Amino acid sequence: MNTDLRTFRLICGPKDVETVEELLRAQGFEFRPEPFYSMARILEKEPFPLGESVAARFGRIYIQDRSSMLPPLMLGPDEGDVVLDMCAAPGSKTGLLARLVGRDGFVLASEPSSDRLALLRQNLRKVQAVNTATVHYESQKLPLPPSSWKIIQLDPPCSGWGTLNKNPKAMEVWKGEKTIPLVKLQRKLLSKAYELLAPGGRLVYSTCTTNVQENEEQTRFATEELGFELFDLPHPEGFTIADPLLPNMDGVLRVDGSGGGQGFYLCGLRKPGNEEKQIPDTCNPPGKKINFKRTEIPDSVDLTALPEGEIYEFKGKAMFLNKHALEILPKELRWQGFHIGKLNRDKFKPDPFGRCLLPEKPDSSALVIENPQDITNLLAGQSLSAPAKGKGPVGLYYKDMLLGFTGKKGPRYIWTDK
Repeated sequence: MNTDLRTFRLICGPKDVETVEELLRAQGFEFRPEPFYSMARILEKEPFPLGESVAARFGRIYIQDRSSMLPPLMLGPDEGDVVLDMCAAPGSKTGLLARLVGRDGFVLASEPSSDRLALLRQNLRKVQAVNTATVHYESQKLPLPPSSWKIIQLDPPCSGWGTLNKNPKAMEVWKGEKTIPLVKLQRKLLSKAYELLAPGGRLVYSTCTTNVQENEEQTRFATEELGFELFDLPHPEGFTIADPLLPNMDGVLRVDGSGGGQGFYLCGLRKPGNEEKQIPDTCNPPGKKINFKRTEIPDSVDLTALPEGEIYEFKGKAMFLNKHALEILPKELRWQGFHIGKLNRDKFKPDPFGRCLLPEKPDSSALVIENPQDITNLLAGQSLSAPAKGKGPVGLYYKDMLLGFTGKKGPRYIWTDK
């Protein structure tokens, strides 16, 4: 078993694939493509930690186990789809879902732990998943109307027996009766997912364990006691798929990890019927809608680059509220949009990583860097020479690829991530 296989995925559109790869190679990284997803790569040479590369610092790559990429890919939302991610932190799968549904889609990510919710938001910020919103709930208690979602991802807490390469004591910690609370929680979450799913809607249930009680037995619970229908998942190229441990489980995926990556289990579930989803009475967002006619905005910011939605101020933070969230989230739900910057006395300052606010082509004030070492120096606190005139945040690009915003003071460019 190749337990040392390290994988990541590119966070960009087709136009920027070559540039992201060039940026990685310029810093000495080597890699090769994965066969199951056009944006997945296998790391072959790592001259220093990949997480410290320029591409990772600006969220142009995301380090993720190859098996962990499968649930969103198997769920397979189309561009423009709206998806509920019931157990979202740390956000690896949420971020991939956000890429798959694209600019016109939307993902609502739920997480009960405060610490893990902060990590989820941090990771979504890094990859600029502007088409997301987050909520802080136990997902089995989510105050969402029944039959209101057509697509749901459910990757619940599990014993993690498939992650022994990273958590060698997982089977010792979670053995015997210790897994009973996990099994009960997973069933509560499956029951809630059935309630929330609209007739005809689909769900992918996944775990990173090899425990039959948390896998095939939960699939049997979902089909025989809740009423789900099991549908076949395709075999992803490059993975070794083991036989299910219970009969009549054709179409589930038991990824045994022998082809590299973690052991994983996935099954596709459909709610019978074919009815339109229910639309609730929508919410009144907290905070105050920003009047940009009265707000000073840096010339480098292009608000038209955002998807459809509104921008509200909440305690000095500028939050983007996706139009889907405004249209479908009920008034009982407390949720948070996507952080895009700060507001101070009617002056807007974009998030340094907020490439979602940049025009595709650099304007005359932008800092366009050709040498990755210059970006490294900037991040390390070294200033770069700038034209004498002008100040404030300016667009930062690597060649023609958007990175974020950097500061300009007099004849120097400086970096701050605050």
